[in-house]
Amino acid sequence: MHPDERGKEVGHSFVDEMISKFRDPLEPVYMTDGYRVYTEAFLKSLGEWSIKPYGGRGRPPVWKFGYPDGFNYGQVVKTRNGRRLEKVEYKVISGMIPEGWFNTSTVERMNLTIRNCMARLKRITQNFSKDIVDLEQSCDLFRAIYNFCRPHMSLGAGSDKVTPAMSLGLTDRVWSLRELMTFSHRENIR
Repeated sequence: MHPDERGKEVGHSFVDEMISKFRDPLEPVYMTDGYRVYTEAFLKSLGEWSIKPYGGRGRPPVWKFGYPDGFNYGQVVKTRNGRRLEKVEYKVISGMIPEGWFNTSTVERMNLTIRNCMARLKRITQNFSKDIVDLEQSCDLFRAIYNFCRPHMSLGAGSDKVTPAMSLGLTDRVWSLRELMTFSHRENIR
């Protein structure tokens, strides 16, 4: 996705790519901002026709196109007045989202980490990417270092150093930068 693009096609391809990453696309709780394209994209990708059971009295129910049962999707909509945050609304679009799950701090923390670690993405910088391919490769390198070489305090118990790749069972150790850069792809990472 190009950093300056935010349109219908980009939104739909983003949602399709995100859904394709999960074995069961209904498994996670999805959170987006209030951008309507995401709602349409989830419906297009996962929507299904359903009808309520008919009890025999009154008007029979009609077929309805909507989100599947078990699909949990919410939106965090922020209203701003200039640069000032006026209001934050939490909307459950589909499913059941537990109280306290509506939180953008993890996403905002990740954005801050990415911006602090990658000079190319800072707002005012001399280290910009002239070519989108360079930016994508830089992001790929950051993602690999973040997941394999950089231990996270929130993942380890006590003094244990644990990376996200270790917590997912992809590896059993913290990798050095040399090990990452000289790694040749194999089927089994361990």
